[in-house]
Amino acid sequence: MKATQIKLYDLLRKDLHLPDDKAAAFIAAVEGVVELELRNERLTLSTKEDIYRLELMFWTSIVQLLAILGGVLAIVKFVS
Repeated sequence: MKATQIKLYDLLRKDLHLPDDKAAAFIAAVEGVVELELRNERLTLSTKEDIYRLELMFWTSIVQLLAILGGVLAIVKFVS
């Protein structure tokens, strides 16, 4: 157990008069919720690599769009 967990465990056990097993179960549940929230928050944050990949995808899409428009214009000009 970490120091903060031990302090919370002692608070629950001594001040709130919870049995050892219930205090330990509560600490484990709180730890699980905190880890889940941290993992979810980490998934929503973007790294520099994520932003770079999005920029690369954006510019690749723009170049592809321009190539398609150029091809269509060339075909139209050739046909007429």
